[in-house]
Amino acid sequence: MLASVVVLLAGCNCYKKMLKKVDQVSISANPEVLTLKGSNVITDITVTFPAKYFNKKATLKVTPVLVFEGGEIVGTPKYLQGEKVKDNYTVIPYKTGGSFTQAVSFPYDERAKLSTLELRIEAKCTKGKKCKEYTDFAAIPVAEGVSTVQALANNTAYLSIMPDNFKRVTTISQSADIMYLINRSNVRPGELTKEQVKMFEDFVKEYADKDRATLGSVYAKGYASPDGPVKFNDELSKARSESGQEAISKALEGVDAKYDIAAYGEDWEGFKELVAASDIKDKDLILQVLAMTDNPVQRDQEIKNMTSVFEVLAEEILPQLRRTKLVADVDIEGRTDAEIQEAAANNIDVLSEEEMLYAATLTDDLDAQLKAYEAAASKYNSVRGYNNAGVVLAKQGKLSQAKAQIEKAAGMSKDAAITNNLGVIALMEGDAAAAQKYFSALNTPDAKANMGLVNLAEGNYSEATKSLSGYNLAVAEVMNGNMSKAKSLLANENSADADYLKAVIAMREGNTSSAISNLKSAIAKDPAKKDQAVKDIEFSKLFGTTEFLAL
Repeated sequence: MLASVVVLLAGCNCYKKMLKKVDQVSISANPEVLTLKGSNVITDITVTFPAKYFNKKATLKVTPVLVFEGGEIVGTPKYLQGEKVKDNYTVIPYKTGGSFTQAVSFPYDERAKLSTLELRIEAKCTKGKKCKEYTDFAAIPVAEGVSTVQALANNTAYLSIMPDNFKRVTTISQSADIMYLINRSNVRPGELTKEQVKMFEDFVKEYADKDRATLGSVYAKGYASPDGPVKFNDELSKARSESGQEAISKALEGVDAKYDIAAYGEDWEGFKELVAASDIKDKDLILQVLAMTDNPVQRDQEIKNMTSVFEVLAEEILPQLRRTKLVADVDIEGRTDAEIQEAAANNIDVLSEEEMLYAATLTDDLDAQLKAYEAAASKYNSVRGYNNAGVVLAKQGKLSQAKAQIEKAAGMSKDAAITNNLGVIALMEGDAAAAQKYFSALNTPDAKANMGLVNLAEGNYSEATKSLSGYNLAVAEVMNGNMSKAKSLLANENSADADYLKAVIAMREGNTSSAISNLKSAIAKDPAKKDQAVKDIEFSKLFGTTEFLAL
């Protein structure tokens, strides 16, 4: 591609011959299409002047300019001079000719996807009043468009959803103690009238026949205090469990319940817990004795030898251990998936926080997910609701709203998922440095993958491949020029993004029919891909063709 505009310079005879032979100047770009790398678009321009071309008294100012609809970006100029010019620019010999290579870089502007890179050349002579200032010489187009494959990365791929704790079946329990006199196993009438025992009875009666409730066994667990002979206490705890079970079964007459009795003998664990929680003098010494020996007889004797505290133990601690512990468990079955989905659609306020969060996992519809998460955030001030709503909004491309929700969650919790998502928002805003700070503070799989996206965004493609996977790894491999690896990675990827990238690879390999086929598939899954393709220089060879226009 050579001169499209040539301005003849009146009175500047030192350029006359150069202008006539401007078509002999060779210009190339590598890569031929400017490429987005990091936050800049780049290429290397090589300009070669033929022998006996460059006037010895001429100076050229060569400025790369990226021109696109609605604007242009001016790059850094390169200065060239003839052999007789007394300056410090690159010298192009007249006799042999010469060349120069310039690395060109422009800050990326989305409007420049379809653009022209041109060299605007200005000239001046060392002599002659009319040529002391630079004057327009030529504008030469060099390359067309900007390849933005790097920008095809899915920056929302490693957002972190905070999980729900929904359980289809939850278990609730109720317990009560029937207390006994020392060395006795008979249940005193007053024990069954105690408030906690009555509450236990009411609990069992309520759930024995309740819808979606399954009453488990009613346990009677007998214990003895650790004073006296071990064998006697073993038998005593068994007798207590039997009498406790008999007493509670009479109180629950008419209730269809299964009973289970168990004897635990001397309750040393209970003894230890009660002593530790008390303000008894020398309690540390007592606990030390318990820690030093497992022999129950020796323990009992050592504690009895502590005459200063044994009387307190006998009055305050040991009586609490002479008991039958009654325990009943009930399994409560929650709403089915269908019931949760119906409520989420029509009456979401009836759901619990966990059900709302779980409802979002039952659908692929982003709007339905957002509704569930926002309901949890609104009704329960749920940090998970705020975070997860932000994730959905980010996937929908609503970046400012996503940021507001995730920042709300960050004000409530320092959870790693939220920190990760703040990093993703920063990356999507174009602030790779801030994103890196968030990710480097974490040691999670999502954060590590997101560091790969940071490397990809900064043009460190080889480093990016170390932590990316799937589709995003394929993008990095395309940027590395490894098309075969990229195609292998995309073989099992069926998203619209994957089909679009397959079309790009096909174009680079010269397979236009495969490119059209993959574009059709991408557009069928996401109609927005059509508008993307008509502005993508990767498909420029298809522009205007019947197949492309029919997409």
